[in-house]
Amino acid sequence: MANLTEQAKALYLYGFPLVVTEATHWGSDDKGFHHLRTFPTEKVNKIVKLNNDTLYSTAWTQLAQTPYLVHIPKITERYYLFPILDAYTNVVESIGTRTPDRAEGDYILLYQDTPVPAGYESYRVIRLQDSLNAVLLRIETRGKADYPVVNRIQDSITIRPLYPERVRPVRQAPEISPAAYIETVSPKEFFTLFAALSVENPIRNEAYVQIFEQFGYDRVTGTFPWDALTAEQQQALIEGSRLGFAEIQKGKRNPQYTVQHRGWLSVIGGVGTYGTDYLQRAETAYGGWGANIIQDSAYVVAAADDSGAPLESRNRYRLHIPADGYPHASVFWSITLYGEPSKYLVPNPIGRFKINTYDLQDGSVEKNPDGSLDIFIFADEPEEELARKNWLPAPKTEEHFSLALRVYTPDEQTIRGEWEPPVLERI
Repeated sequence: MANLTEQAKALYLYGFPLVVTEATHWGSDDKGFHHLRTFPTEKVNKIVKLNNDTLYSTAWTQLAQTPYLVHIPKITERYYLFPILDAYTNVVESIGTRTPDRAEGDYILLYQDTPVPAGYESYRVIRLQDSLNAVLLRIETRGKADYPVVNRIQDSITIRPLYPERVRPVRQAPEISPAAYIETVSPKEFFTLFAALSVENPIRNEAYVQIFEQFGYDRVTGTFPWDALTAEQQQALIEGSRLGFAEIQKGKRNPQYTVQHRGWLSVIGGVGTYGTDYLQRAETAYGGWGANIIQDSAYVVAAADDSGAPLESRNRYRLHIPADGYPHASVFWSITLYGEPSKYLVPNPIGRFKINTYDLQDGSVEKNPDGSLDIFIFADEPEEELARKNWLPAPKTEEHFSLALRVYTPDEQTIRGEWEPPVLERI
């Protein structure tokens, strides 16, 4: 029984990102971009840990039904990123400012070995193994005054199905978030959905196909006969799901993917591409679905202060960036605060969710006379003038919070985890 439970746990971890992706997909029409025309706020809970620096445009594919056509014009006025995530959250293509040799142009997205349709031979071909893929277009936005410029760029980048009449209706989104769905879904529904999705989004590790088949899964039809399983098999799947989700919730990144710096973790791997590290892939799908590869945006995260104590909303903190210690970003950097355990942006009276490069440039926050910067993190509005101007509000409705420092197009020192993040101290 223990061996059967361990196999069920492994199967759960493998399929977890696929189910999260599908739950995030619900509510789409799969016929083009859905644009966010303004920065996301705490009211947007479709994706955890959204950045608050770029405007998002999201599109989904049904490549088993139809090819998709993509047009990207020449874009020089703003940094942009056009990553394609497969159904299991691997970043399988990343087009954008960092890749000028393969940015501008017309593309056709094809499913597996589908032939190039007549008349589209001149298009750049991108072959994908899954039918369900997500495109998470992000465009640099230099404050709210920049919306008109960025909105025009959003409209200039397009994706559409070649045969829109073949696109199948998508399940309506439930009223709960994808994170809440995955936290409450029953093992029966989880594995039934995993099995059905795997027909067009195949399990690419034969060992896991065979494990699934031990539980009655049919790889051809995608059927999964929960009600026909023995009590022992059902209990193994129930217990395996519980153990798997408990491990995901721990969020203990593989040490080979991180470098520790006094409360901060520099992420140097295990995002965007995962190989066979299915636990890491599942953890990222739960805590940061849609994460980029680090060459596009490096992540430095903090859930503890410089003493190692967890970040508590009731405490007061100062984040000090020395004049010579700003993040090494070729484009820009940002520090965003999220409530924990929700992992969403935090409602606050001034509508500030992050501090970034452009806040410094437009005077929204103020440097010290020596060129350094102090960011003050409290739940209540500070009384002192500088602290009030440089205030990043902590949550009042959650006991803890975390910080995510994003470095867009980082240098090699940051990618290797050698750059030292600023000190976050309790005051």
